[in-house]
Amino acid sequence: MSQFEYTAKVITPTAITDAMLISCTVAEPGPGETAWVSGTTYAVNDIRILTSTHKKYKRAIAGAGTVAPNLDGANWVDIGATARWAQFDKKIGTVTSAATSVNTVLDAGSVEGLALLELTGSSATVSMVEAPGGATVYSKTISLDDTVIESVYDWMYAPFAQRTNWVLSDLPGQYPSARLTVTVAGTASAVGVLSLGRVTEIGSTEYGAGAGIINWGKVTDDGFGNREWVEGAYSSRITLPVVISTDSFSQIYRALAKLRSTPAIYTGTEISKYDPLVCYGVFKDLYMTIPNAAVCTYNLEIEGLNNV
Repeated sequence: MSQFEYTAKVITPTAITDAMLISCTVAEPGPGETAWVSGTTYAVNDIRILTSTHKKYKRAIAGAGTVAPNLDGANWVDIGATARWAQFDKKIGTVTSAATSVNTVLDAGSVEGLALLELTGSSATVSMVEAPGGATVYSKTISLDDTVIESVYDWMYAPFAQRTNWVLSDLPGQYPSARLTVTVAGTASAVGVLSLGRVTEIGSTEYGAGAGIINWGKVTDDGFGNREWVEGAYSSRITLPVVISTDSFSQIYRALAKLRSTPAIYTGTEISKYDPLVCYGVFKDLYMTIPNAAVCTYNLEIEGLNNV
């Protein structure tokens, strides 16, 4: 059906709750984080965290108060997840990092897919036991060294190239009490997105698949012809030309319709050299055509969440 011969898939993320997170080597409060204390006087721009919400808050108006920051929008501004929970905040650009390894243990339940994005480190390991204290049913380790070696010179002198994404879609989903351990090892390790959930195959990726970025930087002009580039965030985007059998037409149409407003992990293939074909985002539109009795085709354009 497809010359490219790779399967396009989507992982629908499961929301991570306090009960699911068993442990993480990154503490809360983490390095540089301080918990909010009722009645304390704070200056403008002071940042404090709440372990109950796993969020950081910035003081907007100097003063003291007894109302928690999450309930006091007049004085505090929510600025995102704590270091421990940044890997679960459904955002690109925020990371959970450690001076050595980041080890996270989750009672994941029935899960088939796992996406690790914005990785920093030398290796990553994913293992699953059927239940706490039970037998290991899945284990896989990869190197995060993505350096392309084409000569002896490259082997000796080529700079380290960090592999930043790892998507798995072969976890055994038949264990409702499964416990998952994810370890990113190395010096100054980090995980930007740890997302897990059910996997849906959405067809075969064809040649013509592509990846790019949307650049949010801009040129400013002071009115006298002095122009300057102001760096901004950017978002990734991918286009997946997909072919499916006509038997799957209704099933895949309904599956994608359910995801029309849900950020999810889309991938054209899990092969590392095509890492840019992994995108955490939402597809823009969907139109499926039936060129003949055997197959249906469609282009899926996914716009990613911001990278910073």
